[in-house]
Amino acid sequence: MHRLLVGQKLWSMRGRFDVSNEDDGVVYTVEGSLFQIPKQFTIADPSGRERARVWKKPVSWQPRFFVEVDGVEVATIEKQFTFFRPRYEIHGPGLTVSGDFWDMSFEIQKDGVVVGRVDKKWAFRDKYVIEVERPEDELLTVGIVLAIDYVKQSEQSAAASAGSG
Repeated sequence: MHRLLVGQKLWSMRGRFDVSNEDDGVVYTVEGSLFQIPKQFTIADPSGRERARVWKKPVSWQPRFFVEVDGVEVATIEKQFTFFRPRYEIHGPGLTVSGDFWDMSFEIQKDGVVVGRVDKKWAFRDKYVIEVERPEDELLTVGIVLAIDYVKQSEQSAAASAGSG
């Protein structure tokens, strides 16, 4: 198992940040669209080549994201309607996700075997520690984290706006 660190820059207008290894070497660069509809994130390797894309379906009852790796759609992440704890369903070959989405601490499983773990570290900047069992599951795992984090941040922003009005 190896670790990836995702450190988001809180004040970045475009949502650009790096995914690095434990030695602070950049493994991927993620860039989110600013005003583009649908909302999307691109994940590029250090040479700048796009390796994955995560995009939100523009009109749906609950937030739904698609993850594409090397030009192939590999998963759909959909937030489920619940009153208390957030829950997500993943449509993809043998994929499930479970854990504490409120605190961003969860596992991704493929055919019942854990392929990735995510744990949010609380600090001045949000930082995620992603543990991945196999290198071929890195981009899928990063994509799922991006989608769930975006939904969570959007809902927190909407709640803060509603509360201030």
